[in-house]
Amino acid sequence: MGQPSDKNVSSWFFELSDSLSSGFEASEAIGLADGIPRRMKDSLIARFEGGSSWSDALAVECKFLESGERSILYAAEQSGSLPEAFKELGGFRKESASFKSRIRFASIYPLVLLHFGAFVFPTDYLWKGDVEAYLVAVGMILVPFWCVGLLLAIGFKLSPGFKKGLQLCIPIVRGFSMNRDLARFCRTFSVCIRSGMSIDSCWQWGLDAANSIGLDRDGAGIIRAIKSGQPASEAIPEKGAFPRELRQLYNVGERTGALDENIERGAALYSSQARKKLTLATFVYPQLLFGLIASFIAVKVILFYKGYFDGLLKILE
Repeated sequence: MGQPSDKNVSSWFFELSDSLSSGFEASEAIGLADGIPRRMKDSLIARFEGGSSWSDALAVECKFLESGERSILYAAEQSGSLPEAFKELGGFRKESASFKSRIRFASIYPLVLLHFGAFVFPTDYLWKGDVEAYLVAVGMILVPFWCVGLLLAIGFKLSPGFKKGLQLCIPIVRGFSMNRDLARFCRTFSVCIRSGMSIDSCWQWGLDAANSIGLDRDGAGIIRAIKSGQPASEAIPEKGAFPRELRQLYNVGERTGALDENIERGAALYSSQARKKLTLATFVYPQLLFGLIASFIAVKVILFYKGYFDGLLKILE
């Protein structure tokens, strides 16, 4: 069964939000919403008609959902805020689709330029009648490029952890990934608080939604402290994955009894920062790719004319 695109999933989330807000039952909302394969939709309807919960049905049938989305929807179901959760997730998927689209379109020109250069600049071998050398020269440029692209695509598909690890190694994209993780943690945590879960459960679900090694490492110690009776605000390390502003929001919210509202503000803050990093990345990296390819082509041009003039000098001698 094919997996729906981010654009289709976004549309599906928004339509579910509208249907549930209008008072439709789960099976009716699924039947009205488009964006996922027909077989998947029919399976979901059958499960809801059989009395399944949203969390159980989505966990079995919707493999395209990310771990953070599952956690958010589970918490939202407990608190009765599924329409709001679907609407918010629809916004995130829409942003993701837009980001990927901008990256693809911005990369088209430099990639076409790379292939143009690869096929054009070894043509001196063709003039000499050496077709084999020409094909080897083209292959030395394009084959490694294609192989790297294929290996990355396979790695992303087989291991989400590999994709996330690579994101954390790339400047700007690293900032986007970290802010997105913090936003997911805050959003899930605030929803769990409103649903009446215990503090340690809120932390655990928030960490599951973030799916961040750094947050998990610090969060494990915080959960242990909470279970031993210590306030979470005192257990959050000053130098760790949780930034200063989030520690401050948590500390104030814990003391005033407005923890859900304060952490929700944190979610808005980190979502905004993640969007800014995304916008910057879609501008910087395609331009960088273009610069690298243009430099390569410039070097090839210089070497070509150098060889040409060296040949002329030899003839003149």
